[in-house]
Amino acid sequence: MSFKYRYAPLIFGIVLIAALAASLLLFRSSPGDLAAPHMAVAGSSFIGNCRKCHASKGLTAGCLSCHTEIDAQLTGRKGYHGLVIAGKAQNCAPCHSDHNGKDFSLVNRVSWGGAEPRAFKHTYAEFTLKAAHDKLACADCHVKHAPPLSLPRFPEAKRPATFLGLKQDCVFCHKDIHNGGPAGACAKCHSQEKWKPAPGFDHDKPYPLRDAHAKTACAKCHAPGPPPEGKIFGKVAGKKCADCHKTPHLARWKPDCEVCHTAGAVPWETANLRLTRAQHLAAGFSIDKPHVKTACKACHDPAKPYAQRYSQPGAPGLPRAQKACEVCHKDEHAGQFLPAHPRCLDCHKETEFKPAAFAVKDHTSWPLNGGHKKAACAACHVRDAALGAVRFVKVLKDCAFCHKDPHAGQFRAAGKTVCESCHRDELSWKKLIFSHDTMSRFKLDKAHAGVACKECHPPALTPEGRKVTLYKPLKYACEDCHAVPR
Repeated sequence: MSFKYRYAPLIFGIVLIAALAASLLLFRSSPGDLAAPHMAVAGSSFIGNCRKCHASKGLTAGCLSCHTEIDAQLTGRKGYHGLVIAGKAQNCAPCHSDHNGKDFSLVNRVSWGGAEPRAFKHTYAEFTLKAAHDKLACADCHVKHAPPLSLPRFPEAKRPATFLGLKQDCVFCHKDIHNGGPAGACAKCHSQEKWKPAPGFDHDKPYPLRDAHAKTACAKCHAPGPPPEGKIFGKVAGKKCADCHKTPHLARWKPDCEVCHTAGAVPWETANLRLTRAQHLAAGFSIDKPHVKTACKACHDPAKPYAQRYSQPGAPGLPRAQKACEVCHKDEHAGQFLPAHPRCLDCHKETEFKPAAFAVKDHTSWPLNGGHKKAACAACHVRDAALGAVRFVKVLKDCAFCHKDPHAGQFRAAGKTVCESCHRDELSWKKLIFSHDTMSRFKLDKAHAGVACKECHPPALTPEGRKVTLYKPLKYACEDCHAVPR
């Protein structure tokens, strides 16, 4: 056997051992297999891949080069890692050991210092668990609501479970019941101990609730949102009265309700006490004489519904006209001047009812002459019981209607006394047109022509005891006046 064949097995063995040693050095030099997540990013156990974690600046620097989310917590001293390691040396390995096999969890009881992870009470977390949150299982928030998380360098490697990426805003886990309101600021009004009513909410800051507003249901101002959210509070129309309330006024005032109505104006109608004459004028009606001292309720009956209280009587929705007296005031003339004069101001002044603007020159149906020119209106225009008012139209024009008969009915014929038969001169009542010769049965001639009237017409008493001059009946025989000579 030659030399080269004699040592062939030895050489082969040496080569095999060297190859095995090289293989172990390159692929099996680590203390153990990497955990599945790290193996996925390392690629293999090749010694060249070790530098991916074991950086020249140390293992922790290598960890943070990939785990930028943890690095951000440590740098900003926020989150669990930023709070628990604050002021301490940064070392990942004691809590998150590796090379324990692919099925070994990198977050385990060692990571929690031997404690039960489910018993963690957020001691090193910015979100403190209280009340209802303290009774929740970790998965209720960190599984149901945490978004899928992957490291920036490995976007395809989604983590199946994580405690990172869960924001602390309430609306991140809870539905926004305010329909786009102050989302993210829930804790300013609500607490973990009590959600309703919101203990931190002070309605006086945005809008003080007083009197009737204090009893108003929230939904009256805060309209519910669209289905399926149901009763959620959206944005209110505004803070001015006109933003929510339709003006009940007929007047076209500017929508500054607070000018008359204040928070202390209870009931609402007390605003009448603050209404100025200028504001009343803006409503279309000037408060001048004679209305200046008129009580509000005299025109605006509080017993009537609002729609009728400030409208024209019998015409809801129509404002009262300044010059239409007849709309509010009773027709004192019981319709005598209708339809010729439907407006009170045809005869009366706007500022005063008496005296009427009806002058002597307007008295055309009965011209006022002589003593009638100075006569008081009430002397002829008296109350008519059947009409229920003072009679102005169709007043009887015979003297006896206004004047007392001084003759006590001596000249009444067919139930009527016609004064004009003897008295026709309005300037002088005593100036007669009576002719004793033609208008009586006794002619005054000869000696009788100079006899004074009273010689034949003596005073007499009526059955009622009234003293009158006797004209009728008279005796006509001579002996009735003259003594018969003997």
